[in-house]
Amino acid sequence: MKRFSLAILALVVATGAQAASEKVEMNLVTSQGVGQLIGSVTITETDKGLEFSPDLKALPPGEHGFHIHAKGSCQPATKDGKASAAESAGGILIHKNTGKHEGPEGAGHLGDLPALVVNNDGKATDAVIAPRLEITG
Repeated sequence: MKRFSLAILALVVATGAQAASEKVEMNLVTSQGVGQLIGSVTITETDKGLEFSPDLKALPPGEHGFHIHAKGSCQPATKDGKASAAESAGGILIHKNTGKHEGPEGAGHLGDLPALVVNNDGKATDAVIAPRLEITG
């Protein structure tokens, strides 16, 4: 089964960037590795927080969890003795280990973003804001 991972490069968020925006390519991932390119997400610093503007295709319609992971790798890794898609991305980026998902406005994981909405054509283009994140550097 194909799975997509939106493990946005945590390095952009955590260690900084030269510009106020960064475009990150996105690929489908499986337990065998990184697959086809499905688009990109542009991350832009705004006065309201980081804006994540997806330009993605070939996704299942509906709402999907959207997170920033601790590491910028989507390679598979072994978990519980089995190959797991994008396991190298690590867990969701956290500021304090609350152990909770509380969305982008709550006090839970720092990497929790608003849901990614995919239309009936399999495209995601609606931008979301992460008010607690900024590009540092």
